[in-house]
Amino acid sequence: MSNITSLRSIILELPPSCIEFWPANPRYAVVGTYNLERPETDGETNNTNTEKASQQRNGSLILIDTNGDEVRILQTLPTPSAILDLHFAPDYQDPIAFAVATSTGSISLYHLTDAAATTDKSTHPQIAHVKTYQFFPFDVLITAFSWHPKVPIFGLSLSTGEISLGSMKEPMSSTTVCSHDLEAWTLSFLPNGSGVNSGGDDSKLIFSELQENIDEAFSEVEPVFKEPRRLSWSDKNIHGAGVTAILPLMDVSDDLVLTGSYDDHIRLIEAPAVGRRRVLAEANLEGGVWRLKRLDFHDKNSITLLVSCMHAGTRIVRLSRSNSDDWQFEVLAKFEEHKSMNYGSDCRPAVGENGCRTFVTTSFYDRLLCLWKF
Repeated sequence: MSNITSLRSIILELPPSCIEFWPANPRYAVVGTYNLERPETDGETNNTNTEKASQQRNGSLILIDTNGDEVRILQTLPTPSAILDLHFAPDYQDPIAFAVATSTGSISLYHLTDAAATTDKSTHPQIAHVKTYQFFPFDVLITAFSWHPKVPIFGLSLSTGEISLGSMKEPMSSTTVCSHDLEAWTLSFLPNGSGVNSGGDDSKLIFSELQENIDEAFSEVEPVFKEPRRLSWSDKNIHGAGVTAILPLMDVSDDLVLTGSYDDHIRLIEAPAVGRRRVLAEANLEGGVWRLKRLDFHDKNSITLLVSCMHAGTRIVRLSRSNSDDWQFEVLAKFEEHKSMNYGSDCRPAVGENGCRTFVTTSFYDRLLCLWKF
């Protein structure tokens, strides 16, 4: 196992919460930040007003350039809300578009201008706001979101515990798929769009089957969801704490899903639509498993993962299957320069000439952004 050191690091102005490389030009990445303002009080402010004021959140979007072994900030765009999640659009959308989940119940859509299409090669992309979809009241946090893989719908996990779908059609509308007993932290569509897995602070992993032609369920005339969804199953026995990361493995098997939890464990779960769910492999990564990103798709018997482990830094983990069909996790590398919560991590889509990958990882309270290779 390798212990990795950074090649470059930057202290950001605000705490970073998420990051993603731009698939259309993976030299660039966008970082979202989350700032909770705590105004000074004079000792005479009543408790109600103080509590309300203390929950004012803002943030920013930071465009970074990772040319070679360098990393530098190209643009910082302040946002009126804190940013909790960020994802670039899938293939059916505009390749220069990305969206962010906010602390004020909205999804905001942005564009990146493509510098490669300009004649001035010194010109870098710029972030520009396009539209904000105000799905929920301003006091609701969208803790995570996912683009539906086939149609223009957002999947949304909420601080109220709900898992919702939001349509990008006009008039804008949303509908609840299922509800967790406490805050919902994460969700993930199946790659074929037929269902959604979700996790929450209640330790539940829930799978909800979605109807066919789901985009048509949002009527342009009457913004309601016409057909009920069937809650396929809910399981509270697998995880010892909140479920914070979900990654289906349908290319390996329709029934396999990876999860991460506040209980410090990564798990491979067999979760059939009918029948009992069971853990096929698990490993303690020494920190809450906040995010999972798959780094390869070419081998069904060996999967490499980038794991954000909150207070334990970042891990490169291999999940492999033996000839006897037994699965096991192996930690290949650790990056532990982050001294506070590692929420945002990503990897350049392309492998470098020397076979190494370029990673950018962040930590929250110390506002540290690091570039490293493995």
